Amino acid sequence: MGAQMSTAGADQIVQEGDPTRILGYVVEPLALPERDPAPPLPGTPLVAEPVPSVERHRPAPIIRVLMPVIMVVVVLAMVALMVMSSGMINPMILIFPLMMGLSMMMMFTPQDGDDIDETRRTYLRHLGALREEALAHARAQRNHEWHRHPAPDLLWSQLGSRRMWERAREDPDVLEVRLGLGVTSLNPAIKVSETGAPEDLDPVCAVSLRRTMRAVGSVADMPVVVQLQAFRFLGLSGPGAQDLARALVVQLLFHHGPETVGVQVRGVAGNWEWLKWVPHARAPERAVHRVLILDSELTTGTESFIDDPAWTCIINVGALGTTALGQRAEQEGLVIHVDEQLSVFTAQGPEHLGAPDRVGEEGATVFARMLTGYRRSAGAGAGTSGELLPLLGIADVEQLTPDRMWPVKRRSPRTRLSVPLGLTESGAPMLLDLKESAQGGMGPHGLCIGATGSGNNECGLWVR
Repeated sequence: MGAQMSTAGADQIVQEGDPTRILGYVVEPLALPERDPAPPLPGTPLVAEPVPSVERHRPAPIIRVLMPVIMVVVVLAMVALMVMSSGMINPMILIFPLMMGLSMMMMFTPQDGDDIDETRRTYLRHLGALREEALAHARAQRNHEWHRHPAPDLLWSQLGSRRMWERAREDPDVLEVRLGLGVTSLNPAIKVSETGAPEDLDPVCAVSLRRTMRAVGSVADMPVVVQLQAFRFLGLSGPGAQDLARALVVQLLFHHGPETVGVQVRGVAGNWEWLKWVPHARAPERAVHRVLILDSELTTGTESFIDDPAWTCIINVGALGTTALGQRAEQEGLVIHVDEQLSVFTAQGPEHLGAPDRVGEEGATVFARMLTGYRRSAGAGAGTSGELLPLLGIADVEQLTPDRMWPVKRRSPRTRLSVPLGLTESGAPMLLDLKESAQGGMGPHGLCIGATGSGNNECGLWVR
């Protein structure tokens, strides 16, 4: 599901009796097919050709070993013949047939093998092309993940767009939040064809393949994502815990509507005072998923709220291992130390995940004040779209056929001259019926107000 303004921009909520007082913007939920799709991931895996075998020199044929000796003997014989005959006999007459015979023997002598330099040049060209394709796959993979998990400190610039409140309770990425940026594997990974024993491979080609795989087998600057539904307890410790906590909350507020995620905070008022602006904190008990944010100062005693099933996730900012909540996070959840790096502690020791996301208190305050003007209508949970085609009962633009638009069978008198304008507060289509009042309509002059004879006493409509 996604979110968009009910009209071309946003439907401004107008207080009854005072059309000049604007309370905010109604953000209607979109149907699932209308959610902006992420850039496609590369589907075809890359395949690296097998490493050529090492060139093994075979024993040289006996003819090649004897050929230099034969040539020396022939030359000496030619010189001796010229000396003995006093130049009367041309030695070429005798030597030429012998040289021809030796040349024929060399032509049919087996060669040592293929040119190893040419084999290496061909394989290195293949690795160069493979590297370029892998880098293109990495860019596509990064664009896909950055679309799904944009930078938290820039989400304020997308408020009011189709991306706001796009996730609903049925979506698989509900409560997925980005912790920071790290390194992940290329997906799909490069497949390396079966090779023989290492000692049977050409060393130059084998080393080049290993370096290429190390260079392009991973993708940098990829979002590090955690699913909060999988970790009911999330502990954040370290000097950057507050900034990362604000980044997580900003993502929850942007991607989920107040009917999907409710946020409640207990802790130092100055750090979280900005949450009073957001609609998610006004009635968090009505949301499908409730997130509780606690400061370490409130987790030194008995925490009765830990086992309350109402909380989908409890985020402990400044987690301490000496508290009951900190111990539950270590045993059943996830504890992250936030400094210059994101670090988790495992049985093998600390593991670095990447660089953490940070949102300062001023940035969070600006985001919250901009968000306070938006709210869901009462029927937001129904998933009704505010687009014109769904209001007309047409699911897809391909259904706009002449038979559908102008059916042979006449429309019923009740729906004749009745057109949808948007959604009501309950999420139902708001219709304008131009039929006469005697026929159950609002009157034919509903769109004209203030003109003589407009009939504004029959149907008064104020359109901004």
